[in-house]
Amino acid sequence: MIKRWLPHSLTSQILLLALTGLVLTQIISIQIYRTERNETLGLVNSRFALLRIVSAVRLLSDTPADLHREILRASRSESLMMRLQTDPLMPEERNSGYESRMRQALDYPADLRIYVSAEQPEGLSSPPPLLPRQRLAMMHGHRPPKDIRLYGAIELADGQWLNFSSLADNELPGWSPRAVISLLLVAGLLSFLVAWLLRRVTRPLAQLARQAEQFGCGQDIPPLVETGPQEVEETLAAFNRMQTRLNRFVQDRTQMLAAISHDLRTPLTSLRLRSEFLPDSEDKLRMQQTLDTMEEMLKATLGFAREDQIAEPSRSVDLVSLLQSLCDDYQDAGQAVSAQLEGQLIYTCRPALIRRVMQNLIDNALNYAGSAEVTLSTTDNWVQLTVSDSGPGIPEEQLVEVCKPFVRLDSARNTESGSVGLGLAIARTLIHRHGGELQLQNRPEGGLEACIRLPK
Repeated sequence: MIKRWLPHSLTSQILLLALTGLVLTQIISIQIYRTERNETLGLVNSRFALLRIVSAVRLLSDTPADLHREILRASRSESLMMRLQTDPLMPEERNSGYESRMRQALDYPADLRIYVSAEQPEGLSSPPPLLPRQRLAMMHGHRPPKDIRLYGAIELADGQWLNFSSLADNELPGWSPRAVISLLLVAGLLSFLVAWLLRRVTRPLAQLARQAEQFGCGQDIPPLVETGPQEVEETLAAFNRMQTRLNRFVQDRTQMLAAISHDLRTPLTSLRLRSEFLPDSEDKLRMQQTLDTMEEMLKATLGFAREDQIAEPSRSVDLVSLLQSLCDDYQDAGQAVSAQLEGQLIYTCRPALIRRVMQNLIDNALNYAGSAEVTLSTTDNWVQLTVSDSGPGIPEEQLVEVCKPFVRLDSARNTESGSVGLGLAIARTLIHRHGGELQLQNRPEGGLEACIRLPK
């Protein structure tokens, strides 16, 4: 389910990965900064508060009582409140760890008590002071930010208690507008650079994919421009070399086939002339029939080789009109060919080759069943041309074999024609040039169905 929503192109995937890494790195960095800042700020505030308290205790111990009020007023701050009272702020020791540090700093006698805690004592008569930012938040009707407090009580030599509460800022820094703008600027710059780099890399690959598809459909394509990073350039060069070798191989094989077929016509003509001087007999008749079959095979092979040398350019045509005109020609000739064609379907192909393939399939249907039905349909990925008949069909185990060269199933199709078994083989080859497939299958209601699937 998640995979369906993920981007599919290389550029979008790498861009998404880079942005995700950037955001996660930024969040983790800010979280580490917030934690470190909190710990450092708390430590600095607590040490600052302890130093002020230690100084106040020493002054209170060394000065007359009438100066205590002024000393406390001067020692207070926005984050520290101190009062002289007869009872301690907290009636029991909390063992928070601050007591020993403060006693060591004051060189305090062991018989005098010091209570310090980070937990708010029960029954605290007055709340600790607010920082300026907290008061500002309350003035605007907002909730005050969180903080940490330090509470304590120090017994003086005259029996009074110095009760104090300190306030240390504990709010973690949020996403300020400046931080958000900085993140967006960095993300935008990173996206631009990554997109530019990936477009430079993927543009030759996209061209390679298009030309590979065209080459697979038999179209003549120029060599690719070998550009881009080293790996991409090597891939394009390898494709160009492969294309050159395949074209050379196909041309050599076709020329060799045409040469052999042409050269065999001379000895066949000689054999035919010699057979004419033989006395009339059944052997002479069978020999001439064999020569006729061989001549038809050579003629079909030469015809295929010549057409293969003619590179018909691909162009956009209306398949519906093409098939309809072909069926109209058969109907004008009195043939039982029906068509179920509607609308319009523009398709890029070699129309002469498509017409020849359809003629071959329709002729087979007329020869073996007496009628043919042509239909055209489409799916998400394919254009499907179908020629159906109501003849005897073909045994299931021979549906694949019949498309091979020089394979004839006359008995299965009840034919008396002089076919040499190249029609379906040539038709399949021509369809392969378009990147399609030719399949034969028996219809459940009887007859054969020849289905051509062309890539959409």
